[in-house]
Amino acid sequence: MDKIHIPVLLDESIEALNVKLDGFYIDCTLGDGSHSNKILSQLSSQGLLLSIDQDQNAIDFVKSYYDIPNNWIIKKGNFANLKQIVKSLEVNKEADGVLMDIGLSSRQLEESEGRGFSYQKENEPLDMRMDQELSVTALDLLKVLKEHELTKLFKVYGEERYAKPIAKAIKEDISEINTVGDLTSLIYNVVPVAKSNKNPSRRVFQALRIAVNDELNSLKEGLDNAFEILTTGGRIAVISFHSLEDRIVKEFFNEKEKSKQGKLVNQKPITAKKEEIEKNPRSSSAKLRVLEKI
Repeated sequence: MDKIHIPVLLDESIEALNVKLDGFYIDCTLGDGSHSNKILSQLSSQGLLLSIDQDQNAIDFVKSYYDIPNNWIIKKGNFANLKQIVKSLEVNKEADGVLMDIGLSSRQLEESEGRGFSYQKENEPLDMRMDQELSVTALDLLKVLKEHELTKLFKVYGEERYAKPIAKAIKEDISEINTVGDLTSLIYNVVPVAKSNKNPSRRVFQALRIAVNDELNSLKEGLDNAFEILTTGGRIAVISFHSLEDRIVKEFFNEKEKSKQGKLVNQKPITAKKEEIEKNPRSSSAKLRVLEKI
């Protein structure tokens, strides 16, 4: 059986939802199912949990790993379409809480499943599609986009300071780029040796993954959808892992508070404790923000 991986800010995020026994809750990013399972453990048989994910592999994993009770509904989909997904289920109640754990699960990164999510999987193709039904891969973007378009992509979505020379090198050697290793080798040759031990490819990979999956627009639409279907007193809890996502969540929550439609449960984002970071270094960049609808 596949190994279950460590969820980020598990207790903090579920506590933030203020789960009611008979409530209706939505986990917008099923992943390995840890957050969903924790919510489910706090619901009675009268409560309902909807978990969605655009990655069929994640859904298959969860269904093989957990016993799925009648009050746990799992659907394939993008949380940008959350309102339509809920409507299709004919659930005649508003949501009491919505959780979004943005980004990849540790299993997707470590096992990568042949899709090139991790810059450490050198022999994998440059795919990066969460949903395999999407038509454009990361390699397609490298081939089709012009040098100035790649430069902008790496700057905006990756906040990469060497975006221009990286884009130039990619376009010059595009016929030689097919795998994760091809791209990481090229970036190592372009970017000056970093003083930190972080891989210089990480920002480019982040930018390509965001673009392939249209992640930032999906997040904006997902937040709108989630707030609309939320009941008064219901909460949205969002865990983000980089500044681009966190900025979108922060601005959305602040706008709802300013317009007196919602209130911040915590003025500052909740971050992982030292003990969690030691067990799971990925959690060091996580930020949890929580909004209550009024």
